[in-house]
Amino acid sequence: MPDGITSPSQRRPQPQALTLVLPPSGGEGDLRAFVRTLRMGWRWLLAGWLGGLALAMAGLWTVTPAYTAAMVIGPTARVGSAAMGARVPTLSGRDSAGVAEPGAGDESLSDFARYLELFGSGPVAERLARDPDILRALFPDRWDAEEGRWRPPPGLLPMLKRGLLALVGREDWVEPDGDRVTRALRERLVVDMLRSGPMRRITFRHADRATAVDLLGRIAAATDAHLRAEAARRSAAQIAHIKLRLGAVTVAEHRQALSDLLLDQERVAMMIGVDLPFAADLIQPPTAGALPDWPNPAVVVPLAGLVGLVAAAFGLSARQALKDQGIGVEAVP
Repeated sequence: MPDGITSPSQRRPQPQALTLVLPPSGGEGDLRAFVRTLRMGWRWLLAGWLGGLALAMAGLWTVTPAYTAAMVIGPTARVGSAAMGARVPTLSGRDSAGVAEPGAGDESLSDFARYLELFGSGPVAERLARDPDILRALFPDRWDAEEGRWRPPPGLLPMLKRGLLALVGREDWVEPDGDRVTRALRERLVVDMLRSGPMRRITFRHADRATAVDLLGRIAAATDAHLRAEAARRSAAQIAHIKLRLGAVTVAEHRQALSDLLLDQERVAMMIGVDLPFAADLIQPPTAGALPDWPNPAVVVPLAGLVGLVAAAFGLSARQALKDQGIGVEAVP
């Protein structure tokens, strides 16, 4: 065929690709055609919006509302009228600056950082798991109060879960342990920073208001008690070691240095035993609102209506795109 001459097959209109972008219709742009499609399918949009609202309200009726207990903590104060005071005394010798477990003020990992890291997890969760009241409060659906024993949770979804686990040769857990306590607390505990400062807001969610407030306070107390016990153990070990060395050293200068170290460690042990917060000061005690705040209907219902509206608009766009695709294919001889 000579150059410059177009074959009849090349003059035929090519079908549009399968896409959600509407092809121009009658000189209309994509946006105008999309708006026209939505205007023509307003009934579908209304149905999607109402359907989203209905699903949200049905979900709110099925979900158990929960209370959120909150507390504000900060690093233990060293100075001031409400402070515990420095646990590590001002040492005259440079070599004894970092002997005590709490460490000096320039340590890389502070007691407060350890407190936030261990809050409700690790050894603290193991400590909490030894309290039957805490276990029953965290897992009320697995505790049979009439028979006084742990049981698998009732319901269709837990039954399906146990069936799936049985298919692969596994079993669902029945009696909770420290690992289950860690997982449960990780799902419900939230730690937020306040105004880019050292203070933190810790929140805990539970279906019962009094239980939420009580559990949050118990978790905080258990974390502080664990760090205090660890510091006391280290200090006692160092005191015992220094006393052992004193019995074997005869050089006067060495005995004086060890005596100074022993005096410092005994001061540290005395400050650890003070009945004050060890790693974190309680700025605001655990409190919770009088009404449940999760889930929030003022947020869930409008958001569900918007999702239903968007889903209906997407369905209309896809339907129109498929319809135009079919018309384009039929138009090709």
